[in-house]
Amino acid sequence: MIDPHQVNTIISTTICGFFANHPDAKIGIEEAKLLAKQIAEALNEAGLQIAAADSTSATD
Repeated sequence: MIDPHQVNTIISTTICGFFANHPDAKIGIEEAKLLAKQIAEALNEAGLQIAAADSTSATD
């Protein structure tokens, strides 16, 4: 199982990166962390799972 903290960190970093180029719509790291947690919970409630890619089953 993937570490939920790691998932939230990846999502919140991506959110902050997205808003970095939008000066009129800045978002702080704490808000991004809360949003990331809500996104991960929504995916979980929808029955979706976040998992590491299986490198042994990669296709060319």
